[in-house]
Formats: sequence, C-alpha cells, structure tokens
Amino acid sequence: MTRIKICGITKVDDALAAAEAGVHALGFNFSPSSPRAVTPEKAGRIIAELPPFISTVGIFVEHSPEEINRICSLCRLHYAQLHSDAYTAERSRNVRAPGIIRVFRPGPGFSIEEVEEYRSKSGISSMLFDAYKQGQAGGTGERIGKRKLEMIFSNRSIAQRALLAGGLTPDNVVDAILSARPYGVDTASGVESSPGRKDHEKIRAFITAVHEADRLQDATRDT
Repeated sequence: MTRIKICGITKVDDALAAAEAGVHALGFNFSPSSPRAVTPEKAGRIIAELPPFISTVGIFVEHSPEEINRICSLCRLHYAQLHSDAYTAERSRNVRAPGIIRVFRPGPGFSIEEVEEYRSKSGISSMLFDAYKQGQAGGTGERIGKRKLEMIFSNRSIAQRALLAGGLTPDNVVDAILSARPYGVDTASGVESSPGRKDHEKIRAFITAVHEADRLQDATRDT
C-alpha cells in the first residue's frame, strides 16, 4: 500500500476532509516564508481535532533543532520534516522528534551517493524527494525529471523508505507510482484551490488515484 501525505494544511475542515478520504499523514508548514505557513498554536488546534491513527508532520526550513524540538513537543507531532540543506547530518542528530524525514531536492550535480552518505552519518532512514527549483525550498508544483527519478528509485533500499513529492496531482500520480514505486507520495499544491486552501474533491480524487495505482501494481505482481 502506497502511503499518502497531504502537506500544507492550514484549516480544520481541510484536515478532516483528508482524514475522512483516507490520508495517512498530514503536513503542517512552520516556515514563515511559506504561503501555507501556520503557527504552532494553530497547528496544535487543528491536530487536536483529528481522529486517531493520522500521522502529523511538521515542515521546518529555518528553525534550529532546539526550536524544532519545542514545536514538536507543543503540537505532539509524529515527525519532523527537515526541508533545507542547512540540516546537516550533525544538526539532524540534535532533533528529538519521534521520527525524522529528511528532504532531498535533486538539482544539478545531484548523486545518490550524497543520500547514502547522509544516511550513514545521521542514522535517518526516512527521506522525501522533491523537485528542485532555485530559490525555493519546496511547494513548487514542479516534478522531478525522469532521469533523476530513475536514479533515486532504482535503489530499492532507499525507495522502500522514501516519499515522492513534486507536482503530483490526481492526473499524474498513478504514472508516478508505477514508475518509481515509492513507499509513499506527498502533495500540497496538487490538491489546492489556492495556496493553503485544499480542494476536497481533488483530495478524494488524489487518494482514489493512489489506490488505483496500488491495484495495478498488485495485478502486475499476480501475473
């Protein structure tokens, strides 16, 4: 089963719609520069309304490990998603969240070896691969190029613990899953009516498409 994470949650009704549709995880962006930014207090109020068994993820770009630890404790987050190259392996070891997801944006000169090196030094096994766009930390709505996608997800030791992000929508997520076979997929802008405001019909369509991709994968394995 491909896990589904919807990121950039700013409203209670969006969070509840995603939970009802069958999402596995919700992301809350604490970067002040993001159009989807929320304060820890607001995220905490939304999280308090969630039903059981929905994982919550905090997205961090500029925060120190100490700030991340405080917010994770305050909001009772399950994961800290480290979305900046400033989070070196050494700094990442100081983050005390129950789980840590490290984001990689494969830009020019990217090699899978840098991911392997980071894993060996930090001990972090969960990763998210997002599209690279100079000057933007994420949420670009762009997709990872096919060549880089193959480079990353042909390494099954990485793929079996990795989330795929970058421009995923209800219309293209089936193809993305069948091509990469990631552990999970992550979308923000792909299910929005405007930045930070989710389109509930798109959420349902996205989750239905992921389930269709899983069905097609199962059918392929059975033949």
